[in-house]
Amino acid sequence: MEVFSPNNVPELKEGEVIIPLFTLDTLLLPEDQMMMRVFEPRYKQMLDDIVLDELPYGHVISNPSMPELNGISIPYDVGTLVGINQFQEQGSNLLYLANGGKRFRINSLIEPALEPEFFNTIFPSVDELVEEYIDEFPTGKLYVRGIVELVPELTGNIDNIKWDYILSLWKSYIEIIAEINEMEVNDLDIEEEVDNMFPNPDIKSLWKLAALILDSIESQILSLKAENVEEVCSLIESNIQNKIAAVRLFRKSNE
Repeated sequence: MEVFSPNNVPELKEGEVIIPLFTLDTLLLPEDQMMMRVFEPRYKQMLDDIVLDELPYGHVISNPSMPELNGISIPYDVGTLVGINQFQEQGSNLLYLANGGKRFRINSLIEPALEPEFFNTIFPSVDELVEEYIDEFPTGKLYVRGIVELVPELTGNIDNIKWDYILSLWKSYIEIIAEINEMEVNDLDIEEEVDNMFPNPDIKSLWKLAALILDSIESQILSLKAENVEEVCSLIESNIQNKIAAVRLFRKSNE
């Protein structure tokens, strides 16, 4: 993945846009939500920019197999666009609800105008840091930006029989967990609860189920790169089966 200086940004190709990137240690899938707390100046500047321009940012996860470059973590090459709401200030922190949207692919990165610094508990203001780079990098930012393009929507339709089977697997897993925790399964209306959460086999429900079940970085990255619904369904199914096998093994070892 090529990394450009803020003063050497290439001309965008058709379909490419430049967006802020928020690199974290967990992913956010489409249709998922996450409460966020921002306190670093670079991400405060990012929030100022996206709120002012009414644009989304890109939620990405760092790739541990890639070395840092000029103090920045190189992310995996896919991520999720994020819209924000419930924005509020709490002391020196900015709080908001992140809402996962469309998927995107990173073609290249634009490095920040200043290398990230560790400030202990006292942070300089955004304006103070901007003063340090504005003469050298007049269009620079404190945060990493990505030159990205949208990943096409998933193709295909969700097979009703396949969907019912996946939900039945999920219900079975919940029942096993309830039994292990000595909860009365009869008192839990698992069937109704799951059916209410996922009433229709559509793309929105598929991503909500994926966000609930895909908890490994590998499976999440594969889902963001998926081309059709069958790929995501297969990832969900195999992950539930692995969870069921793991809890059954745990229960057997403790008998």
